[in-house]
Amino acid sequence: MTVKSSGSAAIERELHVEVEFELPTTAVRATVPAGALLTEAAEAAGVFLDVACGGKGSCGGCAVDLIAGAFAAADGTPIALGGQPRRVLACRTRVGAGEQALRVRVPRHSLVTAGEKVVVDFEHLRSWQCAPTVEKRHLQLEPPSLHHAAGDIERIAAGLEAAGFEATVEASLEALRTAPAACEAGKYDVTVTLVKIRPGHWQIVRVEPGDTTGRVYALAIDVGTTTVVCALVDLADGRILDAASSYNQQIRRADDVASRIAYANTPKTLREMERLIVEQTINRQLRLLLTRHELTPADIARVAVGGNTVMAHLLLGVDPQHLGGVPFQPASNLPPSVPASRLGLHVHPDAPVDLIPSAAAYIGGDITADMDLCGLHETDALTLMVDIGTNAEIAVGDRHRVVACAAPAGPAFEGHGLACGMRASDGAIDRITIEPGSLAVEYTVLGGVRPSGICGSGLIDFLGQAFRAGLLTAAGRFDREAAGACDRLQSVTTADGRELTAFIVAPAEDTDDRVAPVMVTEADIATLLQAKAVIFAGIQIAMKQLGRGFDEIERVYLAGGFARYLDLPNAIALGMLPDIAPQRYTFIGNGSLAGAFLHLVDRQTGPRMRQAALRPEVIELNLDPDFMDAYTMAMFLPHVDRDLFPSVG
Repeated sequence: MTVKSSGSAAIERELHVEVEFELPTTAVRATVPAGALLTEAAEAAGVFLDVACGGKGSCGGCAVDLIAGAFAAADGTPIALGGQPRRVLACRTRVGAGEQALRVRVPRHSLVTAGEKVVVDFEHLRSWQCAPTVEKRHLQLEPPSLHHAAGDIERIAAGLEAAGFEATVEASLEALRTAPAACEAGKYDVTVTLVKIRPGHWQIVRVEPGDTTGRVYALAIDVGTTTVVCALVDLADGRILDAASSYNQQIRRADDVASRIAYANTPKTLREMERLIVEQTINRQLRLLLTRHELTPADIARVAVGGNTVMAHLLLGVDPQHLGGVPFQPASNLPPSVPASRLGLHVHPDAPVDLIPSAAAYIGGDITADMDLCGLHETDALTLMVDIGTNAEIAVGDRHRVVACAAPAGPAFEGHGLACGMRASDGAIDRITIEPGSLAVEYTVLGGVRPSGICGSGLIDFLGQAFRAGLLTAAGRFDREAAGACDRLQSVTTADGRELTAFIVAPAEDTDDRVAPVMVTEADIATLLQAKAVIFAGIQIAMKQLGRGFDEIERVYLAGGFARYLDLPNAIALGMLPDIAPQRYTFIGNGSLAGAFLHLVDRQTGPRMRQAALRPEVIELNLDPDFMDAYTMAMFLPHVDRDLFPSVG
C-alpha cells in the first residue's frame, strides 16, 4: 500500500502502521508498512509464529486473533471484525491502514520460541568413562629472558610435555594471537585449553591467565528436522548443566526434508537455510544458555552435533540437491570437523564442530547414535530400533547383519499441520483418556496451566483411546452412531475456513485463550494415520528384507524426542508399533543428543560411531515393490490384517 504526496514531483512513500501483539504473558509492538503480512509484522516485533508450511496457509500453525484495527486477506479483501475477535492465519492476513490501533492476540500454541523448557531425557544404554575430547592444563611457565627466548607457544608445549601430556601439540591461529597477552597478564601462570583433533594430536585453542581449569564447557546439539535441542555440558565432570529447545527455524521456509532440499536449490537459498539453523535457532539457544550461566562464547571449547544427513548438509552449507534423487548421494557420510568460526556459531572461534557420521542419505548421525546406544549391531539378539520423528528411521538386526530404512512420517506427531497440535511445552495436553460408553474425557497439561493444544503423546493417546472406546471406525472416521448424543462431537470451522467434524477435547472456556477449543478433527486423524502407517510399513519392509518375523524380535528400542512419553499400549492399539510384549520395549529418549553428549565426554565414542555407521544395509522404501501395499493396509486402525495385533480388542 502506498500513498502519493502532492506536488509537481509526485513521490511515493510507504504508509507505516503500528501493530501490537498480545502474547500470553506480555505485549510487544512493531511498526511495519501497511499491506505487510502479519507473519512479517510479528517477526519485526521479535515474535516468531509457527509457519510450518512456509506460509502457504496449509498447516494452521500461525492462527491468531484479530482484536481491533483494519486488516485484509492475502488478496487484499478487507476483513470485517464486527466488534468481535476474529481467528485467522497470520500468513494469509495483511495489516491495513486506519484510525484505530491494530491489536492482535497470539495464542500460546502459535508461538515458536527459543529457550523453552526441555528435559534432557535419554538413557545411557552402555557404560562410558569421563575422558573428554577437551582438556585444560594449568601451567606455571618460566618467564622469557635473554637466555631463554623461546616463543610463548613453544614454552607452553614444553610445559605440557614436562607435565606428562603425551601427544603432539600444535596451536591454532587464535591461540597464537592471544597467547602473548595472556602469558603477560598471568605472569606466565596460565591455563591452556586443548582439543583432540585426531589420535595422538591435540590443538591449543585458548590460553588464559591464571588457573581456570574448573571452567571447561562444550555444547551437544540435536539438530532435528522439526526440533533443535542444545545442551550445555560441563566437561570437568561430564554433567549436562542446562538445555534449551525450539523449533528448527527452517520450518519458516519448508516443512520436511524433501521440501528443504527443493528450497535450498540456489546459493542464496542455501545460505538462507544455513542462517536459519545457525543464527536463528542454535545461536539463540546458545545466548540463552550462556546468559543463564554467566559464560562467554569463548568458554565453549567444542561442539558435537547429531542429526539426519540433510540437516548436516544444511548446517555446513553444503548443497543437498544430490540427496533428493536416485541414487541419493551425500557429499560425505563422514564429514570432517570444522572450526566454529566457519559456521558462524557463537562459541570459541577455533572450537571444533564434530558431526556424528551417517550411514546414508536418509540414515543419518542421529541413527548412528541410536545404534551405538543400544548396541544393536553388537548383540546376538534380534533387535529393532525405531526413531520416531519427522523422518522416522528404522534399524533391525544383530551383530551378523543390520538392515535400515527411513520412513517419511512427517511432523504430525510433533504437532505440525494439525488443528491444535503443538510441541511438548507448557500448555500442551500430553495425556488423554476417553471413557468407553460415556465418552467422558480426562487429560493432563504440561506446566499446570490451561491447555493450548495437544502434543505428540496426547495425539497418540487420543487415537488409541478413541478407537478402543468405539468413537473411531477402523478407517479413522468418527462413528456418530457410537457417539450418540455426545456433545463433544461437533462440526467446526477451522481458521482457514474449512468445515470439519471434530472431537472437542477441551472446550473454549477451559483453554488458554478462551476463544477456541482444543480439538481433534477428522482431517487431523487422517494425517496421523498416514504418519503411523508409514512407520509400521517401514518396519514390515525392513523385517521382510532381513527375512525374519515379528515373533523373533527379542528387543525393541524406541528413540526420539517424545518417544519416552508415549503410552505404549495406545501406540500398539493404533497400529504404529508391533504387537510385542511390553517388557521387550525399552525407551532410549533423545538418542541423537545422547550420542553428541557421549562424543564430547568419552574419547572412545567417536571411533566407535564411525564403525557403527558402516554397518547398515540401507534400503529405499519407495523403491520396494511391497511398500505401497504395506502402507495402504497400515492406514487402518490398527491394521487391515488384525492377526498382526492380537492384543488389540
